Amino acid sequence: MRWMQWCCCAALAFAPAAWAGLDQLTTPALMSPRAASSVLLGVSAAGARLVAVGERGIVVGSDDRGASWTQSVLPLSSTLTGVHFPTAQHGWAVGHDGVILHSADGGLTWVKQLDGNMTNTMLLAAATEREKQANAANDANAIKQAAHALEDAKAAAKFGPSRPLLAVWFRNEREGFAAGSYGLLLHTEDAGAHWALWSGRVDNPDGYHFNSLMPTASGALLMAGEAGRVYRSTDGGATWETSNTGYKGQLYGALGVRNEAGGEDIIAFGFKGNVFRLAAGGKAWEAIASGTAKNLTAGIVLPNGEPAFLSQDGRLLLGSDHGRHLRAVGGTPFPAVAVTLVPGGIAIAGLGGVKTIFFDAASGAIKP
Repeated sequence: MRWMQWCCCAALAFAPAAWAGLDQLTTPALMSPRAASSVLLGVSAAGARLVAVGERGIVVGSDDRGASWTQSVLPLSSTLTGVHFPTAQHGWAVGHDGVILHSADGGLTWVKQLDGNMTNTMLLAAATEREKQANAANDANAIKQAAHALEDAKAAAKFGPSRPLLAVWFRNEREGFAAGSYGLLLHTEDAGAHWALWSGRVDNPDGYHFNSLMPTASGALLMAGEAGRVYRSTDGGATWETSNTGYKGQLYGALGVRNEAGGEDIIAFGFKGNVFRLAAGGKAWEAIASGTAKNLTAGIVLPNGEPAFLSQDGRLLLGSDHGRHLRAVGGTPFPAVAVTLVPGGIAIAGLGGVKTIFFDAASGAIKP
């Protein structure tokens, strides 16, 4: 995400000079008493716990709904951009340098499963096999495309771990996905012991970034990214349908929202407050007025079925009429880029750490 990437770059720009030149894949994260108030880019519920991740390998956890936080020891210091716990114990985090980390104890300790160097090896092997098959088929166009793909894979391997992962989601403690820059999509079905490249299952010849990865209540998977693209899978990620909203900018997320007929509409959101809706079974996207020109950086479907969005300038927008209308209901303590549900409200993560926000069940108003 451009906004998320800006947050990461800003955080690193102000890093101490002593941090420069260190290999972040082998340098443990710096322990800090102010870790919980640093730039945090992902947050997830882990059972009753909250776990948040962010700049320079910071991971913090809370057992009291965010009142206090404890930093976890991490074997690397790459900036982490996303985290998801499908169970109270098992969770995964992803981030810069193509890292994927796994925790089996609710986020207390972490083990690296994958990094960008390992992914580059997979990409190079896949590109080599693609060229081999193209030559065997004697297809001039396929040979040309395969040659370009192999050239890109060789350059990436030479450059190093340069493909950030931006989103992670696990169906259960065995099967999950990680998505990110340059159309990278990874899949595992053995809890991350092995990861497979699934990028080729998505029609994305230009290698647009995947900025988000979210499930819907119907069981579909949604990704949103560059050039106004939304990608939807209804078969567990095996195949994907690419949908063009008609917008050329960045989309930072997409949500499935149930409509009055029981179908599932898709709402995509992103740069400069742009929001678009695709009716269930429809082909044409329609714009929804958000009331803001600021980036909408995170979104979630609330227990009442309505969407909620966070804006770059620290506003909270709630949906009504199945997401057809949006209204600002208050401000957040800081600009946030990630959100997760907690009992009675949401937890947000961003430039000021993590904060929980609670709603009145009847009116939807923010509780002080």
